Amino acid sequence: MGITQFRRPDIMEKAHPWTTALLACSIIGGAISPIAAFTWIYSDIMRETNGTTVQTGLVGSTALSACYLASPVALLVEGVLGLHMTVILSSTLAMVSIFVSSFMTSFWGLLLTFGVAYGTMACLALHSTFCVLFRYFDRSKRSNASGFVYAGVSVSNIVLSLLYERLVGSLGWRLTLRFTALYTLVLSVPSSFLMRPRKADKVRMRHVSRQVDVNAAITIKKKDRKEEEEDVKGECSVQTVCEKVEGDNDVETRMAPYLPEDPRKKPLLRMFTSLTAWMIFFAVFLPGMAWTAYWTNIVSYFESLSLSEAAILVNVTILTGFELLGRLSLAIFIDKLPFREVNVLVIMNITFVIVTSLFALWPTEIVLLICSAFIGVGRGCAIVLPYNATAELLKGYSVDHAVTLTMLAIGAGFAVGVIPTGAVYDATDSYSLAFIINALFFLVGAMLLVLLKVLRRCRKSRRRRRLSTKSVDAAEPSANLGYDVD
Repeated sequence: MGITQFRRPDIMEKAHPWTTALLACSIIGGAISPIAAFTWIYSDIMRETNGTTVQTGLVGSTALSACYLASPVALLVEGVLGLHMTVILSSTLAMVSIFVSSFMTSFWGLLLTFGVAYGTMACLALHSTFCVLFRYFDRSKRSNASGFVYAGVSVSNIVLSLLYERLVGSLGWRLTLRFTALYTLVLSVPSSFLMRPRKADKVRMRHVSRQVDVNAAITIKKKDRKEEEEDVKGECSVQTVCEKVEGDNDVETRMAPYLPEDPRKKPLLRMFTSLTAWMIFFAVFLPGMAWTAYWTNIVSYFESLSLSEAAILVNVTILTGFELLGRLSLAIFIDKLPFREVNVLVIMNITFVIVTSLFALWPTEIVLLICSAFIGVGRGCAIVLPYNATAELLKGYSVDHAVTLTMLAIGAGFAVGVIPTGAVYDATDSYSLAFIINALFFLVGAMLLVLLKVLRRCRKSRRRRRLSTKSVDAAEPSANLGYDVD
């Protein structure tokens, strides 16, 4: 009798993955681009609502933080409504929240409608869209898809910023926000109806030849072996099945009655009892704090160096252009590299230890231009690579959990990243020390990733030795199951 093997089903034949990526690009671009464009209406809102700089800035920073920090809420909502319905509702409610915020007359109204409500809906749209997207791509292509989606988001940011530059002066911030709601309605909502997740995974069986290692196919836990042998005695014909468990590039096999728990059904809180999950969190969070300074404080840093407006514009243009170039490069080339995303993140973090130090200690015109190009590429990659890197390192949990952990770490970095940079600048009236601290954040992030890789390799080695021992122990009962082991 042949051996039957469980394996993951193929991607839906009728749905092209890159069509799904294009829809994801449209949904996320329409849902989160208004956050990036908020800076254009910042001054007008502050004047009309009589708010302070801190209050008005808090509206935008709350939306940005909620866009990532609300990822655990997104995972819970998806468990109740399903991915498709979550994408539709979040895109629609994001549009509604932006529209309602245009009628607010106070700081608290804007904070609740634009900061909290819109930021949370943008998070649900981002999280659910990526969870759908990653079901269409295997692990080797997910970073390509993420780079493509975020490249589209960069284009959407540029388009919306150009429109804001023209609209705010002539229409005012309220009508501009209503136009933004229309922009989200046109770009995100129709695509959310079209973007359906692939069919739920169903276990499919495939016959393989007798040459498969039978000893591995019957490997089971010792405490359950006696019960399995009793089941075999009571059956006239026994068909043994084995399951391929994707993970450490090796194959673990278990008997069918002992199939592992579906990782998508694991509680979210269980993930946070894992030391590995916390190490991954800080490996993303600490560099995320450093990247926040490159998003929030970069123009202020250029101004502190007494650069001319023309020089600042050149540097910012280089940043924006190379950010888009970095994301496009990931979409095209990341799967062709000889190493995985974790290694790319380690190399990138070490590189930015050097770049950040030069940026702070040797701010000549040429150095600033070169560093701006590097920072642009880094900004483009820093928000894309952690998703698949986390999925690679977080074993035993689904891609949905990996997306949640990544977004949580990025959001926490955005939320608190400006605090040390701003505090150091207020105390020293200089950004030099602040950027040196950020260089240390990059270094610690790289060290944590290297440690995670080493621990993962050690676990793989122990697992192979354990499976080898179990295969030898199982050789004798294999004859009782009616298989030829020759």
